[in-house]
Amino acid sequence: MVAVWSYPWRLLARSPDTTRRELAELGVTSVTVAAHYHSIRTLDPRSPDDLFESYEGGCYFRPDPERFADTPIDPPVNETSGHSDPFGAVVERLTEAGIDVTAWLVCFHNSNLGTSNPEYRIESAFGDAHDHAFCPSHPEVHAYFEDVVRSLADYDIAAVNLESLGFPSAFHPHGSTFGHAKNQVVRGKHEEILLSQCFCSACEKRAASHEVDFDRARNVVRSLARDVLRTPTPEVESLERLVEERPVLADLFEFRASVIDAFLERIAAASGDVALTYSASDGLGREPNDGWPAGVVLDRVSNHLDRIVALCYTDDRDLARRRVRAYRDAVDMPVDVGVTLDPGVLGTEAEWRRFVGEVGGLGDELHVYNHALLSEDHLDWFDVAVAPAND
Repeated sequence: MVAVWSYPWRLLARSPDTTRRELAELGVTSVTVAAHYHSIRTLDPRSPDDLFESYEGGCYFRPDPERFADTPIDPPVNETSGHSDPFGAVVERLTEAGIDVTAWLVCFHNSNLGTSNPEYRIESAFGDAHDHAFCPSHPEVHAYFEDVVRSLADYDIAAVNLESLGFPSAFHPHGSTFGHAKNQVVRGKHEEILLSQCFCSACEKRAASHEVDFDRARNVVRSLARDVLRTPTPEVESLERLVEERPVLADLFEFRASVIDAFLERIAAASGDVALTYSASDGLGREPNDGWPAGVVLDRVSNHLDRIVALCYTDDRDLARRRVRAYRDAVDMPVDVGVTLDPGVLGTEAEWRRFVGEVGGLGDELHVYNHALLSEDHLDWFDVAVAPAND
């Protein structure tokens, strides 16, 4: 089976018959459609008119006000192509053709939500708040996403696909409130993680029932961050080593994992009979255990999931094979392979054919990023993906 990620505006840009025919000719059996998404500006090379589409972060489904009445966070809504419920329109036109739809849900990374609800933003050890990032420790944030998932589960969908599941990074801004990012000191992922640790009031309150000295953890993170900020030296050698040397950090990261575990437990309950999938692993690296600094510990989150999409956005075929096999060894559930047609990764048809031919069949399904961004020539490359995947 072959799935693609896509956006509602691309799937609604032409007549239903044209859209269904294109997907059928590509051999696509499932589409993961943005349903709750971060802010975005896309270049659509196949558009006959305007090349760029821009949307604020928010919902592409029509939220029921009564469902969100007890939640202080109002869901921001985007309308596209004259549709007040673009996600619903996509579900209707695709399911009529026998194409499954998965709702693509970006969780804690959303500038529109952060600027509209500043009390729920992450806050660093130095008191910096970040508009693009909701803190998972807030019970109100948990309740909001429960309502989102329940709303999506009301549609005729096959699954909900989660993205941005862990505690967000301070170094991944989005949206109109940000300019170009400037930084001449922080050099590596470990330093970014330290400077992204959240110490907001919700974290402090929730941490009180866990075995973590929250004030000491904040002081340790501040001290380590100051060392990084004081002198532009080579990046932190090993975050694992820092955790071993400072046990309070181990307690802090264990606390993070407990927050994400509790969040996912509620989300899984809200999804009901609709499957819950996760695109691993949120920018912290792509190996099974890379997400732990953000609270995404595979052994824990997998208890609430039905499927994993192992992202293989690389041109290194050996690396991708090892990655998929590592996920398959780590979890007792279907593992799909996620590949990209980004020309910065796989720039030629020959590279694409070699990569998909060697890696694509290692998973239960193949997922291709991103249908809405493809050129006309990209559409002609799909045959090599579809043939083995649909055998």
